[in-house]
Amino acid sequence: MRKVFGVARILVALTGIVAMIGDFNYSIGTSPFATGNFFSYFTIQSMIVGVTVFVIGAVNALRQPEDPLWLDMVRLISTTYLIVSGIVFAFILIEGTLRGIPVWAPWSSQLMHFWISGFALLDWLIAPGRDAPWKTVPWVLVFPAVWLVYTMIRGTYVYWYPYFFLDPAIVEVPYEFSIYLLAIIAVFTGVTSLLLAISRVPRLEHVRERWGRNRPAPAARRRRDRRTVQG
Repeated sequence: MRKVFGVARILVALTGIVAMIGDFNYSIGTSPFATGNFFSYFTIQSMIVGVTVFVIGAVNALRQPEDPLWLDMVRLISTTYLIVSGIVFAFILIEGTLRGIPVWAPWSSQLMHFWISGFALLDWLIAPGRDAPWKTVPWVLVFPAVWLVYTMIRGTYVYWYPYFFLDPAIVEVPYEFSIYLLAIIAVFTGVTSLLLAISRVPRLEHVRERWGRNRPAPAARRRRDRRTVQG
């Protein structure tokens, strides 16, 4: 079954590349610095991370019966980024609809924000041969923090911000900005914690063990073994 997920990850990675190309063609020319703006969206950067992790995960699934600890952690973090991107995009669509503003999502955006994010969630929850520790949760904030610093510095030069809550011309600094920043931290850590908690549901652990090629040790025992090895 791990090989099935390995092949599926390759197909999804290719789909992600096609979706980014399609979204680039749709977005280019819509505003000054369009190319730079496109690659500055967190969605695009998280999709690049997601595609890379899908490929690495696919190779490992096709060759090994179980993922190494570092790959477990990276897959969890990547899945969080994809899901958060989907949540934010859905919020924008819903808010626009409620305000009577038509918001149209091209096929490429639908693939990136919903379908690929959905597969990432399914892959994380039921793909056999993997586990991740709770210490992964704070690591999920590293890339968003770097992206935020890059975005704010770049914005002072190009006068463009990918999301309204980062624009000093719209959001009051530091008070309102701080509230949005705390909300972002809560969303990322909350989604990561929820993914970890759900993946530890006994029924899901049983499904992963049953689908594992070499029927590896139960997840709880593997966690104890890893803690023992790590000292």
